[in-house]
Amino acid sequence: MKKRLSIQNILSQILLVFLAVIVIYPLLFVFMTSFKSNFDVITHPFTINTFEPDNYVQAWEIGRIGKYFVNSVLITFVTLAIQLVIIVLASYSLGKLKPWGTGFLTILYLSGLFVTSEMITVPNFTTMRNWGISGTRLALVLPYVANGIAMATFIMTNYVRQMPKELDEAALMDGCGLFQNLTRITVPLMTPVLATCLIFNFQGVWSEFYWALIQIRDENLKTLPLGLMNFQSQFNTDYGILCAGLAISIIPVLLVYLKCSSQFIGGMTAGAVKG
Repeated sequence: MKKRLSIQNILSQILLVFLAVIVIYPLLFVFMTSFKSNFDVITHPFTINTFEPDNYVQAWEIGRIGKYFVNSVLITFVTLAIQLVIIVLASYSLGKLKPWGTGFLTILYLSGLFVTSEMITVPNFTTMRNWGISGTRLALVLPYVANGIAMATFIMTNYVRQMPKELDEAALMDGCGLFQNLTRITVPLMTPVLATCLIFNFQGVWSEFYWALIQIRDENLKTLPLGLMNFQSQFNTDYGILCAGLAISIIPVLLVYLKCSSQFIGGMTAGAVKG
């Protein structure tokens, strides 16, 4: 049966289109400007009359965006890999195995939700200095790993608790051990929630600026957010190259979201209820 149009439906669609335009237009404007000459940006800000792909070459090589990009990719990849291992193992243990002290461990993990990065800046800085790793990539990775674990583990644990116990019983009867149960049954079923956690943690690590600004002084170790600060001061009057650098920093986030978007919506609320 065809849905009857109503004023409420029409207004809802108009509102959604309006919100979509608000979100998408700034991205389109940045990408459009990144292919324009500086003169074209000034004279025709809302149209494109020139096509300058060389802006990306200059941003990548002259502006050293390529070096900053590689540093961010390396740090983000290592951080997410460590996070996913810890989150999967912790959620599987707390959600299915439930060892002695599960309640205390759950509360310990949840306490991380009330700790902001600003609260632990001084303790983290002192710890990194005492360990002798201040100013290195490792000094970024360790706090990044810790910052993204609490919320993801909470969501994943509740999701694991909702999984049918009959699956575990059937796997046990077939001779499936704990490790096989984790890798062949639990992890594949975790995929929607893992995709959701991956998107949020990726965005958090990729765009992090505050802690990186405190730790990194070496130009060769700077991440993309730090590099963009220097880049903007260097090309503050060349808007085409400046937007090309901004576009390079945006593209990975869009690609990760598009890759995981098919499972993102289902994972948003999958583990957000009490199991």
